[in-house]
Amino acid sequence: SFPAGGKKEQIWAWNFNKDNVELTCDGELQYSQHFDEGEVNPRKPGLPEKCRALGDADVDRIIFRHMEGYYIRGIPRNNEQETTPPPEKLTTKEPTTEPATTTEASDPDDIETNEVYPTCDCWTPECGYCTNMECTVKQDLINSNKGIEVTSKLKRKRLNSIVLYDEDGNEIGKFQWSLRGIWLSGCIQCLTPAELRRARAAEGPTTWSFSLKDGVVRITINEECLYEQPLVGECKEKYGKAKRFAFYDMTCESPFLYRCSEMLDGERITPTCAGACPQQ
Repeated sequence: SFPAGGKKEQIWAWNFNKDNVELTCDGELQYSQHFDEGEVNPRKPGLPEKCRALGDADVDRIIFRHMEGYYIRGIPRNNEQETTPPPEKLTTKEPTTEPATTTEASDPDDIETNEVYPTCDCWTPECGYCTNMECTVKQDLINSNKGIEVTSKLKRKRLNSIVLYDEDGNEIGKFQWSLRGIWLSGCIQCLTPAELRRARAAEGPTTWSFSLKDGVVRITINEECLYEQPLVGECKEKYGKAKRFAFYDMTCESPFLYRCSEMLDGERITPTCAGACPQQ
């Protein structure tokens, strides 16, 4: 294969999570492996156990060898922000578009005013690599009937990624999916169902929705739920706290629907992503 179109300069990244490891090239997934599902090799007995040990290990240093001429970028994870600016205050600006007037008996999801914004990538220095809450959107996902609606080109290796946060701005995990698989950090890792793959647009982008209503993960296309997975136990408790979201490694060409009736956008969530995307 020729990742990144065979470009001379490419950015390769290993992402070691608690349960799995992923290798990407310029943001496109090239390889993934769950630590509990090591590749069986008769000459290497116990490989799955060794993979699990890697996921459980507390790695505090990395040694690079034979890489003269390459460049390495280290990004602190979680709350270990030693080299990046601290997260800004959890402030949001009020929506500029007024919701349509309705009666008390009306369902706010039936009558609302929406706007279309690009999926502003939070993995930037300006966004503190997804720690600046001005790059997020506030939404009570566990009680939202419609969730997050995005329009993007669906591919096997290119992931659609949403970072989820609690009320205080602490990252809970990531929801990611492609035509190849579906992931919810620490809780879901599975192949994309055939009916979901077939539902993508024949040409161009596809409009899809992700929701966590009542602790059930759903992916919907054309108002038809094509993937559904209830969360239980710790997973339900963990993602039941999702109150904010941001887009990770997405592009300006993939818009999302800003629902004025239930969302509050950070200062950097604008039609140009605070200057990062060209004005349409």
